[in-house]
Amino acid sequence: MDLAPGAEYCVTRQWPLPRDQVKVIDEFFEGRRQAGHVRECTSPHSTPTFCVQKATGGWRIDHAFNKLSDATIPAQTPIPRKDMVLDSMSGSVIFSAFDLPDGFYQILMRESDIPLTAVSTPSGMLWE
Repeated sequence: MDLAPGAEYCVTRQWPLPRDQVKVIDEFFEGRRQAGHVRECTSPHSTPTFCVQKATGGWRIDHAFNKLSDATIPAQTPIPRKDMVLDSMSGSVIFSAFDLPDGFYQILMRESDIPLTAVSTPSGMLWE
């Protein structure tokens, strides 16, 4: 991930959430910590975590990476970006569905970029 010239830190303060959402977020990150997927950090970067209600009634964990997205230079990968795929579908009548529910791809990240993606939680934890 390369930051745009002049960009230094991407910090957005965590906003307050209802207790039921805080509990869901804390349980999610505790499970990820135990699985070795996340670790506590002291990064100067911080992105807030929040929940979006699913149609099934459960919660989807989400992060507001808007500031980080605005501060980075888009990666040039062989995997098409969501916005490019959606733009190419404009005016189409028939198309196949591929990973539309999640709408993201996973690519390896440089070790030095991990602190840029640090996320905060309403209970005050910072994870990477």
